[in-house]
This record gives sequence, C-alpha cells and structure tokens, in this order.
Amino acid sequence: MDPRTWLAGWRKNDLFVPAFMRGFLYTVLMGSAIVSVPFIGTYGPAPITAFLDAWVIAFILVCLSRGKVQTKLILVALAAYLLASVIPVLANWGPFEEFLRAYRWVFYLVAFAFAMGRKWGPVEPLIKVTWGLLGLATLKGLLTLVILGPGQRPGLLVESNFELALFSGLLLIVYRHMARSGPWALGLLGLLSILAGSRSGAVAFAIVAIYAIILARPVHRLTRYLRVLAIPVLLGVPIAIFTMRALATSLPIDRLRFLTVFIDETRGWTWVTWLIGTPPLTPLSSEGCEQLSFYQSLFSFAGDGACYSVIFHAFFLRVIFDAGVIGLLISLLVPWYLMRRARVQFMLAGALMLVAISNGLSVSGFNSPFVTMPILLAMLLAADNQRPNSAERADQRTDGASAEGLTATLPRERARWPN
Repeated sequence: MDPRTWLAGWRKNDLFVPAFMRGFLYTVLMGSAIVSVPFIGTYGPAPITAFLDAWVIAFILVCLSRGKVQTKLILVALAAYLLASVIPVLANWGPFEEFLRAYRWVFYLVAFAFAMGRKWGPVEPLIKVTWGLLGLATLKGLLTLVILGPGQRPGLLVESNFELALFSGLLLIVYRHMARSGPWALGLLGLLSILAGSRSGAVAFAIVAIYAIILARPVHRLTRYLRVLAIPVLLGVPIAIFTMRALATSLPIDRLRFLTVFIDETRGWTWVTWLIGTPPLTPLSSEGCEQLSFYQSLFSFAGDGACYSVIFHAFFLRVIFDAGVIGLLISLLVPWYLMRRARVQFMLAGALMLVAISNGLSVSGFNSPFVTMPILLAMLLAADNQRPNSAERADQRTDGASAEGLTATLPRERARWPN
C-alpha cells in the first residue's frame, strides 16, 4: 500500500479506535481466560492487570497521535492535580511505586477524558467476549467446586472481587444489544457470583439484575407482574452469599478491621486534612501497620516495614486518606460528568457508577482497570450510537483515499466501521 494512502486513511478515521487496539484488548481478555481454566485453585498465570494498564497507555498514545482532544480543560486540571501530588514525592525521594499504586485512579480519569468523542466500532465482538468470559469463569468455578469442594474462590482472571466487577460492567454495556440472550447471560453471572462467594460481586450482580429488569419492556400484564416478582428473587442471590460468608467464619469482617484502623489513623485530623488529605505518601503509624500485619504483601516495596493507604483495601478509605474529600469527589464526579457528556444513557451510567462505588467500598474501585475498563468502553460505544455528521458519513462510505484525492468504495460493513 502506498504510504500516503495509508496515512490518509489513518487521519480520516481518527475518531475510531483502531482495529488492532480492539483486537489486542479482546485477545488479552480471552487469552488470559483460556489459559487460566486448567489452574484449579489459583488464578490464571497471565499478568492481566499489567496487560490492561498497558492497553490503556496505548489507547492514550493513540488518541494523542490522531484526532482532536475535546477535553483539554479537564486534562489540564487533572495534569496539574497529578503534578502537585508527585512533586513532593520526587522532592523527598519517596517510593514512586507507592505513588503509582495510590494515584492510579487519576490515570484512569485521564483515559476517560481522552475517550470523549472517540468511537469503538462494532459491538458484536464485545458481546462474544463477554459471553466467553462468563462461560469460562463459570466452567472454572464448577470445576473448582467438584475438585476442591465448596468454599473455594476460583478466580479466572484475578481475585473474584475484581473480575466480577469487570464481568458485571461488560454485561451492563452490552445488555441492550443482546436481545433475547441477555437474561441467559444474567443467569450465568448470578451462578458465577454464587460460585465465587464474593460479597462485592454479589452486590454488582444485584445492580445488573435490577438494571436488566428496568430495561425490559413487558407487553402483557402477566409479564409485568413477573418482572416485579423477579426483583426479590434475584436479590436473593446477594443475600444468600452474604449469609453463607457470615456462617462460614466467626472471625471479624476484614473491612471492619480496616475501618477501625482508618478511624484511629484519622482521629487527630483537622478539617483541612479531611478536605485535601495527608501529604503525598504519608505512611500509616507503626501501630496501624502492626494491626494489619496479616496483609504484609501490601506493605511498602522498600521492605522497611512501612505501609501506606493501599493496605486499607477499600478505595473510599484510601482516597480520603491520600486526597481527602476533594479527591473523593473528583474520583466520582469526573467519570459521571464525562459519561453523561459522552451521551452514555442515564441508567447505564448510573449502573456503572453503582458497580464502581460498591466495589470501592470493599476493594480498589476506581483504582482498578477491572472497574474502569467498562466505563471507558461505555463512553466509546455511546459515541458509536450517535448520529454521524456529514463528514463522518463521507468517511464511512469511502476509505483509502490517495494524496491526490482518489477514493475507493468499500463494502457496507467495512465502511460503517473503519479501522
């Protein structure tokens, strides 16, 4: 191909996420899931978190190289906020790895801002990937139950608290496009939630179930009654999981232990500290670290016995400790604003936010790619559903224009979804 022709096509379709980027994401998800199935009793060997973060970085670089940025003001504000946080760390020679663990949520907000106005492409492959992930995760869950017995947390890609947020988010964004197969996928997610025994995953399933029920358009009066009756039945799944987890152990709930340590650590805070948080990378007291010594894998990479906010597990506690109430509001309001500005439907945006919030009350929330990836995809797919302007319609009808202005007609499907 003439390089000038390739360059013209690259620039012309600059609003679309390139096909190789979409394929890379699908391959990472499905490849990691497939190789994980034989590893009964443990998670898959693929470093899926690193893969997803690498994909987000590549996405940002692609956005910088093609097309116009529509959220310059937000990006400048986020960059200034991140810079103001990282300068004290560099000045004091603080452990930069800990900074990355604490402020990843700002990095994902930057990705959301770059997604504004971008388009994903056909939704059908994403539906197939969602089915594949749900099916493989359920298969591994059943194999784990048969081989190792009840009470085991299978985990396909990663720990269940994280991956169930991803599965729930993916099902939310593709549910409208699944026609009659949607309820079957919802049932599979419910079975997987029971097999995993994750409380935060159970809450995420309940959110997806209520969203699906509200989304249904019953025609007959009987189906309307059945829809109302389905709500308590579906809500029985998270209730059963919470009950099973409560009966399975007499130990204190970990999240209450984290909250107790958090209250002790913040007892002497002023109202200013509550607003903006502690100075970047403020370690917990030695007493606080000692109380959470069971989680030494989350201690500082430096190996000096220090621990930071990541040991609280719950995103809400972590972000308040590091960035205060202002940081928490930024983490919640910016995704909501960007989703609505990208024209993500109100119910879908609300459901995605609820999944993220419920996950953040337990584990990483917006600090995890498993929570933020569905939000990013929802913004990109929402742009696909908007009516194209005349220039975009012309781009969809033609491709491969040469530098001299020659064009070639493409088949309808390829013209609709340029690479």
